[in-house]
Amino acid sequence: MRNIKNKENKQWNELCEYVKKEILEYDDNMKFPKYLALKLQGIKRGEHIANNNHTENANYDDYTILCTFKLCKRKIVTYLRENERKIHDETHRINLIIKMIEPEINDVYLRIQRAKKSKSKVEHQTFDNQSNRNAGYVKKTKEINEKMKKLF
Repeated sequence: MRNIKNKENKQWNELCEYVKKEILEYDDNMKFPKYLALKLQGIKRGEHIANNNHTENANYDDYTILCTFKLCKRKIVTYLRENERKIHDETHRINLIIKMIEPEINDVYLRIQRAKKSKSKVEHQTFDNQSNRNAGYVKKTKEINEKMKKLF
């Protein structure tokens, strides 16, 4: 049980670090925004923001969210840089980022599921080459070409 929790915490920390450093472009001296943590927890549950009083609409893992951020990184960073004047504060920036991630997350989830299925198919596939051990080359024709006769 403890290993599962450590793995989940590791993935959560990796997601938070990626968003902080790569998307928001914060350095180590800056604090991770609490509002961003609430938004990320909300995405995991399919909500606008984390709220324990509502029922879950979805159940995404941290890896799926991280892959979505990696997929959309260029679009997000470009938009944030080009529209820096229009963005009022940190909360506005975080809302924009989440708004760009939400439409993509289902597609990323489906891609990951297809990749897992194909990987499990390949792993469970058996290749029986044992039955073909006696197979050898058999010449179809026994005719010898006239030109070949002259050579030998």
